[in-house]
Amino acid sequence: ALLRAFSSGAVALTGVEAISNGVSAFKAPESRNAGRTLTWMGLILGTAFLGISILAHRLQPTLSEEQTVLSIMGRAVFGGSSIVYFALQAFTAAILILAANTAYADFPRLASLMAGDRFLPRQLANRGDRLVFSNGILVLASGALILIVAFGGDTSALIPLYAVGVFTAFTLSQSGMVVHHWRLRDPAWKSGVAINATGAVSTFIVLLVALVSKFTIGAWIPAIAIPVM
Repeated sequence: ALLRAFSSGAVALTGVEAISNGVSAFKAPESRNAGRTLTWMGLILGTAFLGISILAHRLQPTLSEEQTVLSIMGRAVFGGSSIVYFALQAFTAAILILAANTAYADFPRLASLMAGDRFLPRQLANRGDRLVFSNGILVLASGALILIVAFGGDTSALIPLYAVGVFTAFTLSQSGMVVHHWRLRDPAWKSGVAINATGAVSTFIVLLVALVSKFTIGAWIPAIAIPVM
């Protein structure tokens, strides 16, 4: 139970990588503005996560299939019929919609870069009539639809898929940066190796915890599918 809680908490902190995937979309100077946005995002996320954790520890909400933990705590704090409670629900739904949208904004862009280097089908690098990477959006939407149908929309089964997939990607990207710094030997390359190696080890540990704690409830699927791909 402790390992599952840890892996779920680690998954809750993901999403900040959307900034690094979309640096080119920022106003110049892109890297500086992206860095500032990433810093503010981390501070807001950390503060909210800490506050919710403290509140959950105080209230000890009972898990329910009928409503989310945020809804249960919102009812306890604000009352189930207050305007603030309904505002909390509306903002939560809006945040989830935006969170889902980041995948459709960043996956097609990232896939186009990899297609340009011939690591993915070249069709993913083509822009559609609306100047977006339509093929990447269609591929992502089709994959999401298949997973939703296959798992019956059960988030308890889908979240382990996400957890294993995202931390596998984190580990591979951090390890790739270690190799990048080691080969180029740019100025201050040793600090780059140290930072990225620390990131690779940290995310790999979380990946192992997610695999072990959630293996029987869905994590076995990406554990098999990702090496095959």
